[in-house]
Amino acid sequence: MAATDGGAGRYRQAGVRTAIVGACGLLGLGGSGAEATEVRTAILGYTEPDRVSAFEAIIDGNHQFSDGKIVNFRLVYDALTGASASGATPASYAQTFTRPSGEGSYVTAPGETPLDDTFRDTRVAVSGGLNLPLGRLSRLGFGLYGSGEHDYTSLGANFNLTRDLNQKNTTLALRGAFFHDSISPEGGRPVPLSPMRPAYTPKARLAGDGTKGVMDLGLGLTQVLDRKTVLHLNYTFSHVTDYQSDPYKILTVVDASGDPRGGTDPMGADAFLFESRPDARTKHVLFGRVARHLGEDVVQFSYRYFTDDWGIASHTLDLTYRWELGGGKYLKPHVRYYDQAGADFYRRYLVDGEALPEHASADYRLGDMHALTYGLTYGRPVGVGQELTVRLEYYAQMGESHPADAIGVLKDYDLFPTVDAFIVQVGYSFGLLE
Repeated sequence: MAATDGGAGRYRQAGVRTAIVGACGLLGLGGSGAEATEVRTAILGYTEPDRVSAFEAIIDGNHQFSDGKIVNFRLVYDALTGASASGATPASYAQTFTRPSGEGSYVTAPGETPLDDTFRDTRVAVSGGLNLPLGRLSRLGFGLYGSGEHDYTSLGANFNLTRDLNQKNTTLALRGAFFHDSISPEGGRPVPLSPMRPAYTPKARLAGDGTKGVMDLGLGLTQVLDRKTVLHLNYTFSHVTDYQSDPYKILTVVDASGDPRGGTDPMGADAFLFESRPDARTKHVLFGRVARHLGEDVVQFSYRYFTDDWGIASHTLDLTYRWELGGGKYLKPHVRYYDQAGADFYRRYLVDGEALPEHASADYRLGDMHALTYGLTYGRPVGVGQELTVRLEYYAQMGESHPADAIGVLKDYDLFPTVDAFIVQVGYSFGLLE
């Protein structure tokens, strides 16, 4: 799971949403001259044993008019529940933490990774757009987006401009998207690196809700290399401003023993601090994909490079093979490898007596890690213009469980537990020509 943009509910769920994004996509439309409607639906289940579970339902579709105009829509509903890592370290004794709302607490057993079991959320997202032909060789599209959950709201707009060249063997694309997000976490936004307080005790808060602005700009090239091979290249520049901390994540300040400072009264010694992230972030993404027909089958390979000014750099390799079984049936095995170098300010813990850094986070999604995904999709027609698909995937995320520089009892604990996840998706799509 790649490092993600922060903020309240969305940041708590980012790891899950990264795994389920793209569960449903639009089908290709035919040429102009006839009207056509295509709709695709999917339901998806995601589970991390003993941690997060998610359910998602998606419907999207588009309609092409006889003059070449295309309208599209997308509706997403998802619900998440379970336990999420808070960022605190294990200890040799039971630890008590205050819930995000400040009303109540939870206890973690000795030696166990602290998990906040109050993770409950639902989200509804709606988007739509219009794509217009500009002569024979160009198209202009624009759209709107909105989503809401109990502590996070996002509004956005996007545009894209494409131009065909070289007898339509080459397509150039310019894309842009702009988002304005509002963050209103339970219990308010904690002051960065301020201490967690006991339940029902006021904590230091920032005034009002948080906001975040996102600007994405992208350039794309699609090139037909020969009758069987197509190349896609993309570059994306992204700039994010304002509030990007996760108000639900904390760090532990440990003493020489490796346990939280203050012994069995860590809150009294300010041993649990809320994280702090920079309020600006610039990201660059390079992406390339090659698709090639091998007889009736199709193989696709892609590479993605990500870097930002937080110090994160990642490499993603992705391979799929669509194996035609005859009669419209197919199998599509899938494997993905992800490797990430963590943020400059990632700290698994802080040490008592050392000066506090300006920024620090123990969120594992910002740390050094690698991940593997294995999957298989089965598809078959179920009528004229209709298709049913079933997708199964297994995901494993791993980091440095026992760092060589761990302090005291932390040498005996797993400081980066492997996260396993299982994904099941069922999809149904249909198309109509008029």
